[in-house]
Amino acid sequence: MVSKRITIVVFCLVMAIMVCFSIFLLLSFTIDDAKLNKVSQSDYSKYGAISLTIAGENTDNIQFANTSLFQFTTIEEKDLKNQNVIKKEGNDLSFYALRFLGIPGDNKQDSNVSFRLKVIDADLVTEKIFLERVNINEFAVVDKEKKYFFLNESFNTNSEKEGVTNFEISSYHYNKSTQNLQFIFSFNVDGENNETGNTMSIIGNVDVML
Repeated sequence: MVSKRITIVVFCLVMAIMVCFSIFLLLSFTIDDAKLNKVSQSDYSKYGAISLTIAGENTDNIQFANTSLFQFTTIEEKDLKNQNVIKKEGNDLSFYALRFLGIPGDNKQDSNVSFRLKVIDADLVTEKIFLERVNINEFAVVDKEKKYFFLNESFNTNSEKEGVTNFEISSYHYNKSTQNLQFIFSFNVDGENNETGNTMSIIGNVDVML
């Protein structure tokens, strides 16, 4: 009888130790994951962001304006080299940057925006700036009426035949020492070339590190 009681006590002690150890491990992993997530988000967002505002009227002719911040890049060096690029050829500069709405790798956050910008005769009196292309991929625009549509398009300065007009660039500035690029772009998409059936305006505010 005594032996049986000892066995039960030992069993209870072992179970208690296992439970305590499991709780310790769970708390340790939770703390480590929190630290990792904090560090990771900082790493993903350290190259600056693109703010995108899309405005117009929905299919019921009700006005809407949607602003989103695309602030994440990949942290994989081999991918970053292709998604955060500056090239210099003589006096000309070419920029390409891609930013995600959510941290890359999350299947629910595939939305991204990218651009190609070219500067001819940079810093010279003959300087000219061209926004060659803006890409908006897998992005859902939601209005106050909870209606939504997806943008999965590529827009360029030669897209007038596709109903894209009034491409403009302003507030351009590039800091060579920090490789910080800033500019604002805007253009319109006519109603026949977007799902609202009405003219839509797109404005982007770029502030990125390359």
